Amino acid sequence: MATKIGIMIRSFDRLCLESLPAHTGKIAMPDTRTLYTVLRSPHIDKKSREQFEMRIKKQFLFMKAKPHELEKKLFWLKRQRIFGAQYEIQFSCKTRLDKEKLQKLL
Repeated sequence: MATKIGIMIRSFDRLCLESLPAHTGKIAMPDTRTLYTVLRSPHIDKKSREQFEMRIKKQFLFMKAKPHELEKKLFWLKRQRIFGAQYEIQFSCKTRLDKEKLQKLL
């Protein structure tokens, strides 16, 4: 039974992840660009404007881990120390009953 871990990382700076653990996939997501326009003088010179932009870089990491490896994988993420980054972690796991164990219980 493997657990799938999905990690979405958002940051204002370029993301450089070093030494990815084994069985890790990396997908670059499209950047988000938000443009703000501010009037310098709202009364007299309407044509005098100033523009600011905010760019957000995104990256999606996915990895498979067995239950006893989860602690190591999360410790790796903590050690990366990407300052100013926002993490969103998604876990998905499937549980299955073994036929042999089920027959022993019955």
